[in-house]
Amino acid sequence: MNESRASYSPLVRELFERLPHSGDLAPGPGSVVHGEAVALDRGAWVRFEARIVDRRLADCAFRAWGCPHTLAAAALVATRMHGQGVDSQAAFDARRLAAELDAPPEKLGRLLVVEDALFGMLARALALQLVPACPSP
Repeated sequence: MNESRASYSPLVRELFERLPHSGDLAPGPGSVVHGEAVALDRGAWVRFEARIVDRRLADCAFRAWGCPHTLAAAALVATRMHGQGVDSQAAFDARRLAAELDAPPEKLGRLLVVEDALFGMLARALALQLVPACPSP
């Protein structure tokens, strides 16, 4: 952390130190979807991956580059998305994340990158669920 530890909430410090669900998505059954967003001018890149089983996110992982608020937000989203339906995007947005993480207003742009990556992943997951299965011959 380059910035003073005192400028981060306890939740941000905990998530940044542990980074739950960071890295590769574990192998398993179901379809894999992803969503990615980048804003280098804001200093943020986020990619979510999720495994979809029965219209639910059976697992979710992320990779990210950015400040502790960005990484903490991605970790929080990936943790909470586990078990959620593919249509659950309304539960997460940058402003709610900023409030929960006690992020300063100047970090909102970076948290919008997290939101964009999440919404991209969920849009792909929803589209995947709408594709009809091919009938067997």
